[in-house]
Amino acid sequence: MILKKDAEKLTKARGVSLRYNNGVASSIQLAFTYKGVQCRETVGYQVNQQGLNSASNMLGEIKNKIAKGTFFYADYFPKSKKLELFGGAVTGAPVKDYVDRYIENAEERGLAPSTVTGYKKSRNGLKPLWLVKVTELDQLMLVNFVKTSSTKVKAKTISNRLSVLRSALDDAIIDKLIIQNPVAGFKVGKHIKVESNVNARKQHNAVTPFSPNEIDKIVVAAEGTVKAIIQFCNETGVRSSEWVALKKQDVCLISREVTIYEAVVEKQTKGTKTISGRRSIPISHEVAELLEEEMNKHDSEYVFLNSKGEHWNQDSFRKHQWSKVLEKAEVKYRYPYQLRHTFATRNISEGINLWKLTKLMGHKSPQQLYQHYGNYIDAYEKKSKRENAA
Repeated sequence: MILKKDAEKLTKARGVSLRYNNGVASSIQLAFTYKGVQCRETVGYQVNQQGLNSASNMLGEIKNKIAKGTFFYADYFPKSKKLELFGGAVTGAPVKDYVDRYIENAEERGLAPSTVTGYKKSRNGLKPLWLVKVTELDQLMLVNFVKTSSTKVKAKTISNRLSVLRSALDDAIIDKLIIQNPVAGFKVGKHIKVESNVNARKQHNAVTPFSPNEIDKIVVAAEGTVKAIIQFCNETGVRSSEWVALKKQDVCLISREVTIYEAVVEKQTKGTKTISGRRSIPISHEVAELLEEEMNKHDSEYVFLNSKGEHWNQDSFRKHQWSKVLEKAEVKYRYPYQLRHTFATRNISEGINLWKLTKLMGHKSPQQLYQHYGNYIDAYEKKSKRENAA
């Protein structure tokens, strides 16, 4: 503790001063100009001649960096209120800091929970780059990241991860930490072997519909609500996220049709992703009776409830109900989504108008049908030509 009269005898460089509290020198303060703004910041050196000398050296270092354009306020004063004015960039800031900030902003902006969850999954996938300094991240690192990741996940997943990273690093440009975004213009496809890309796509888009015989076995093996769900999906081709969200008000037993308005994504019920996703689908008399029976079981607004009287979780249905039914039916396991593929291929084989099928499935155009079911469409057209020729 140094009294004011003694502190005034200490040697102080220009721009270095002491702050006093009740006649006692309490701290050392630096004064300098940055971006046209007069700045005063307290430093943590002890109030003595040695501390003043250290503060003088720091001030000289700061002024030198300001002159060179390499000064970052947060490097020296991470808790300063002036960071609101100058930005919170730190020269050694790691990638994860910016990705975290991007996700926090997304939550504050009120983006859909499913979107934020997607961002968080991408952040986890970027873990190998977390500790890399933003100022040191380059395209060679990105190439290595892509090549390593491509052995574990699909190209689209990698692209999604880098998309989040690119958006996050835009803030680093605003903070003047970097001049160019290293992820901007980076093409994932250029750095993945063609065969791995094709195999990933084939696996993702594999269409392995159930045969009529398999469907019969599955229906016989199922019971109660589970049976009703399976028959409903097989007849309408709806997605799992859509039948889970189906409400009583969306079912018209008189006209025998259901209207798809909503879907459950990341445990949140929301409107379909696109306008084409909102659609009406006809149902048979048998399925209409099954739906009526389900709706009469409870007072919930939803059509299907589980054995506990709760709203269904599609993952739980797949793991605990669907898998058991297929095992009991002695049918090779496929995901419930194959019921949608079964609906599509069955209608194609029966010669349905492709625009009509497009609407029933909630697609934007028949192009999506050709992408998934091209072989089945070709097979039907060849069959039709043979029959016409005969």
